Amino acid sequence: MKRYHGMAISAALLLAWASVATAEDEPLWSLSTSFNYSVGDYGTGKDTTLIYAPLTLGVKPIDRLTLGLTIPYIYQTGQTVVITGGGVAVRNNKKQQLGTATQNQVTSTEAGLGDVLLKGQYVLLEETSFVPEISPYLKIKFPTADASKGLGTGEFDETVGVDLSKTLFPKFVGYLTLAYTFMGSPAGTSFDNSFGWSVGAAYSVARPFSVFAFLDGSTAI
Repeated sequence: MKRYHGMAISAALLLAWASVATAEDEPLWSLSTSFNYSVGDYGTGKDTTLIYAPLTLGVKPIDRLTLGLTIPYIYQTGQTVVITGGGVAVRNNKKQQLGTATQNQVTSTEAGLGDVLLKGQYVLLEETSFVPEISPYLKIKFPTADASKGLGTGEFDETVGVDLSKTLFPKFVGYLTLAYTFMGSPAGTSFDNSFGWSVGAAYSVARPFSVFAFLDGSTAI
C-alpha cells in the first residue's frame, strides 16, 4: 500500500460545558461539545474537508484522573481519506476497502455517527510558572462509525499519548500533543501504526466559550 504523510489545519469552537462540583468546587463530571473544522490533502493531492462535532462526558473519580467518553458526529466532503484513531487512511474507492487513493475519485459528501472514544488521562505534573502541565493518556477507539460511508475503518484502535499545556497569557493557553496509535486493519489491508502530533492554542472568549486553532500531523499509515 502506498503510504502518505498527513497534515491538516483545524480550528475549533468550544460551544458549551456544564459540571457538577463537590463542596470544594472540584468538578465530579463535565459535559462539553465543540465544533472542529479542518482541511488537508494528506499527500493525496485532493483536499478533504472534515467537520467533527463531539459530545464528551468527563468524570473525575479521583484527584488528577479524568475519564472521558466521546460520541462524535462527522461531516466529510471528499472521499480520499478516512478518520482513524490516530490520523487518516487513504482508500481505493468509496465502496471498496481502504487502500491506495486514485486520482479519478468522485468527490462526495458523507455524514453520520463517528467512532466512539474512551479516554483515561492522569495529570502527572501540574503546571507551574515555568513548567507546563503534563498529562499522559490512554485512548480506545470503538468502531461505531459506518465504514461503508468512509466515516471509519470498522476496526478498534488504541492510542497512548501525552498532552502538554501552558498558560502563556491571561485567557491564552498553548497546547502540544504527542501520540502513538496501534492501528486496527480491515480485512485485505495492512495499516502501519502511527505517530501523531498536534500543536495549537486556545483563547477563552467568555465563559463558557473558547476558540481553538491547531496544526495536526501524523506519520504514514
